[in-house]
Amino acid sequence: MGTVDTTGLDIDSLLAQLRQTVKENELDVNFPVDLINKAREILAANPSKIDQTQLQGIIAEVHKHNDLIENDSPYPEVRAVVDPTDNPEESANTFRAWFLGLISTIIFTGVNQLFTLRYPTITIYSPVAQLLSYPCGVFLAKTLPTREWNLFGWHFTLNPGPFNQKEHMLITVMANVAFGGPNGTAYVTYILQVLKSKHFYNMTELYDHAGFQILVCLSTQLLGYGCSGIVRRFLVYPASMIYPKCLSTIALNKALHSDEGRDAYANGWTISRYRFFMYCFVGMFFYYWFPGYIFQALSYFNWINWISPENVTLAVICGGINGMGLNPWPTFDWNIVYAIFDPIIFPFYSLLNNVSGMFIAVFVVMVPMYWKNVWNYAYLPINSNDVYDNQGRTYEVTRVLNSQAELDVDAYNKYSPPYLTAGYSVVFMASFGLYLAAIVHVALYNRRELAKGFRAVFKWTNAREEHGDVHNRLMKRYKEVPEWWYLSVLAIAFVFGCISVSIYNTGMPIWGIVLSIFLCLALQIPYGMMYAITNSEVTNNVIAEFIAGYAIPNKPIANLLFKNFGYITCAQSIQFVADLKLGHYMKIAPRVMFSAQLVATVVGAFVSLGVNAWALANIEDVCSLTQSAKFNCAGARDFYTSSVIWGAIGPKALFGTGDIYNPMLYSFLVCALLPIPFYFLAKWYPRSSLRYVHIPLLLNGATYLAPYNLTYGWPSLMVGFVVNYWVKRRWLAWWEKYAYVLTSAFSTGVAISAIIVFFAVQYHPVNINWWGNTVSYVGCDNGACPLLPMPAAGHF
Repeated sequence: MGTVDTTGLDIDSLLAQLRQTVKENELDVNFPVDLINKAREILAANPSKIDQTQLQGIIAEVHKHNDLIENDSPYPEVRAVVDPTDNPEESANTFRAWFLGLISTIIFTGVNQLFTLRYPTITIYSPVAQLLSYPCGVFLAKTLPTREWNLFGWHFTLNPGPFNQKEHMLITVMANVAFGGPNGTAYVTYILQVLKSKHFYNMTELYDHAGFQILVCLSTQLLGYGCSGIVRRFLVYPASMIYPKCLSTIALNKALHSDEGRDAYANGWTISRYRFFMYCFVGMFFYYWFPGYIFQALSYFNWINWISPENVTLAVICGGINGMGLNPWPTFDWNIVYAIFDPIIFPFYSLLNNVSGMFIAVFVVMVPMYWKNVWNYAYLPINSNDVYDNQGRTYEVTRVLNSQAELDVDAYNKYSPPYLTAGYSVVFMASFGLYLAAIVHVALYNRRELAKGFRAVFKWTNAREEHGDVHNRLMKRYKEVPEWWYLSVLAIAFVFGCISVSIYNTGMPIWGIVLSIFLCLALQIPYGMMYAITNSEVTNNVIAEFIAGYAIPNKPIANLLFKNFGYITCAQSIQFVADLKLGHYMKIAPRVMFSAQLVATVVGAFVSLGVNAWALANIEDVCSLTQSAKFNCAGARDFYTSSVIWGAIGPKALFGTGDIYNPMLYSFLVCALLPIPFYFLAKWYPRSSLRYVHIPLLLNGATYLAPYNLTYGWPSLMVGFVVNYWVKRRWLAWWEKYAYVLTSAFSTGVAISAIIVFFAVQYHPVNINWWGNTVSYVGCDNGACPLLPMPAAGHF
């Protein structure tokens, strides 16, 4: 609804407009709530006593807001960094962009892949590539020849002019694609480590074939890419899909290019974004040396436990390492503050829901169950994500497998069933509930966006026609990517997957790949909407291995592969869509984006496979717990354990009828129903804060427990309150100009500093042994002491 002249309209027409505005936006947490409340006051008054001047004033405010929808953005987060204009003369499709994008993909993917085998690991994220590529792009713009070449009628130049923001963003998108998996690698390489290492399944003769590795890697990487194009009308074109993380990336881009946006004056501050970024970046770069190396107690500032390090109760409740992290201020390390919830990128209501979910899970569920020794929790650490045997030791999975890596029933019966800690149980309960709760929540709260997207599907028209905001109008000048391009990629990836699991002895049926694709198609829209609006990413890794455990029982390798197909397809699709939104905001031609994402995905896959194969073949004693350089494959070890628990033993042994953890399955039903009453309560009490209660976000916060705790949530909430609530309300202009630049500077400063610290003093250890580096790791907080001693029988 655009700007409408209210002159001459009777009071009934004005009230009708107002009623429609309230109906469409009453549950939109990003719509100005004060405007909705003023409208409700007038609608609730006696029509004969309404002040028409006041009514027209509110209608004018409504139309002003709707004008933003059509000609800019109604969301201050978007207006802060995304311009409602485009310069079509600027192109992202340049030699410089492709050259630097491919170099970033190769180098950073290779480094990340190598260090997936090491613990503690080091991960390079795309902001580092974004920062480092800027001076490289400027250098190429100054040194490359400007001569125009003619190749069979195609005119081009290596140097079309100054290094522009679209080029820079295309490089960043290619880096994002290459870093799309966990720790910035192809997800399947963890599985290859598990299959090939002699310390795990040691099946090199079966799975060391280049054909198998290439096919399964390309299939899993490209399935998500093919799925992403299908949901653009739901997750890219609607203005309400804002993607806060993308806005942070754009803010860094603008800061580096000295783009001051629309207003150089912000609540008295005139410093440029670039200088502000550099001051914050340099400050954090040097500061991180203290919590990261010199004074590590600043990182885990568990000062309460210093009073009595061996006190088990104190360690369980207040411990920041293995306890629950109840501490007024538990860290001075930005790396921990933004580890799971970046307090500036997350909208404050989203952050509050997530952290509240952690508190509820800890003090309403975990601690009471732990103290009452429900399901033998008190004999184990409270918040570990390890699986234990009935003697309180880490579960020895090799004791229950035969020579074919399948379950040995007799050995299993002689040994022990697997036991979960209180924290790990809460993670499973919250995960089970989250999957259905997210679908129900989106169906209730975002039904208009869903309806608009499905209308475009059934009309089979350009979905942008359904969205008339300025960004969609500006993008119409560029040719859209046809749907069949994405469907072709999806079909090719499916064929690759079928060949990889059928020719090679994996135990994975082809229908498993079909099921994983349907799982992605069913979940990517609600999960993608949740990520786009709240910045909270829902991953279906738990449900994937759960389904595989029932559908393909007692086959750990098939379970690994189904988890790979089922999880990464959906996760990759949502990340690809987020990058498409990045290109949408920056007005990068869609076909250029398609090509860049596809090429970077394929190149990154081959780099990950090559480095992984080299490391497994050439690093001495790789994946051993005693490996001298700490290349002990900790990530792959988690996959190995999970494959035995969920594949060989299977969820039926844990969650089946009459089994110990069977009651946890009720969380599917209970949490699926929870959004319904809160939806109607928010409708019945529209002026209450109930409109901000988000059940999936509460559950999502709980899924971060084990190994994370309140140390990773509470500081984020405090910083978010200051920056995203207090500052944003009082000094909006400052917030719009500097907030996203601040978090980009801090995160990039930490990343670059951590890399240098790692290679300078940690790779070949140069330790500083003093109280400030050891005090946090003394006693039961570090040792994860259980609440109860083991019974006299030696087992429970």
